[in-house]
Amino acid sequence: MNEKITLNEVMNDGKTIHLYFNGMIGLYVAYGISAYLLCKNTKAKPSYSEDMQMPVAVLNAEHYEEMKIKLGLSESVKNHRCFVVKEKADDDEYVEWANKLREG
Repeated sequence: MNEKITLNEVMNDGKTIHLYFNGMIGLYVAYGISAYLLCKNTKAKPSYSEDMQMPVAVLNAEHYEEMKIKLGLSESVKNHRCFVVKEKADDDEYVEWANKLREG
């Protein structure tokens, strides 16, 4: 799964939120630019994943439903959901945000 997540984030166009449902904890998880976009569009809480070496954000089921209404689900396959946002992420803002999370 980690390879799929990394590939999705490397290929992310800056307008797509890739969410993965983690059944063990009952939360939706986003990484990288998806985490950045998720935090800009919801009440998700960001952190930095040492394991994945990129930002991470989690979203509970209630906030997921709010986001689904707000953005509209564009793709759903098993535990992977995709949403497209209207405004492309600013690369410089993302890098600054990610660096702050990594530094703690």
